[in-house]
Amino acid sequence: MSHRLFAQIAFERALGNAAIKALKDSLAEKASFAAQTNWPKVAPFSAQYDVDALSAELDQIVADRIRDVLDGPGLEVIERGELFFEPEIVALVNAAKAKRDDPG
Repeated sequence: MSHRLFAQIAFERALGNAAIKALKDSLAEKASFAAQTNWPKVAPFSAQYDVDALSAELDQIVADRIRDVLDGPGLEVIERGELFFEPEIVALVNAAKAKRDDPG
């Protein structure tokens, strides 16, 4: 019985870490896109509309990844303090959790 429990806990922790990694990757992609479009150089995009559309899409992806962390076992990983070395991610998820818990 205890082996099943430990296996379940390990599986949930792995799922939580995967959701957190997806969030970190989406934040890195968003930051990279912002850096590429803010420099005064020839942009690979034909118009500002393209930049705005891609930026909105990246914002939606980040929001989806935050929701994945909040709705899954990733929140438990953060609440256990396993991400002490990444305070930005913890602060972002905690702010989203507070906003979700108190929508008013």
